[in-house]
Amino acid sequence: MTATTQEPRTALPGVDLERVTFEQAKGWRCALCDAILTADRSLGTFTASSGLLTDPTELWACARPCR
Repeated sequence: MTATTQEPRTALPGVDLERVTFEQAKGWRCALCDAILTADRSLGTFTASSGLLTDPTELWACARPCR
């Protein structure tokens, strides 16, 4: 069986991936609501044409859905 890798997504509804902050890119703050993360969930891996996400980056959000 061959493992497949998923390509980074280029869109996240309600989030301008080109304006993600350093703290959001590092997983310290929610990519959706900007709250400090104490419990989190992965949103997946994303990339953008400019900004901090030009390399594929996994984004995180509040464990309990914040929106």
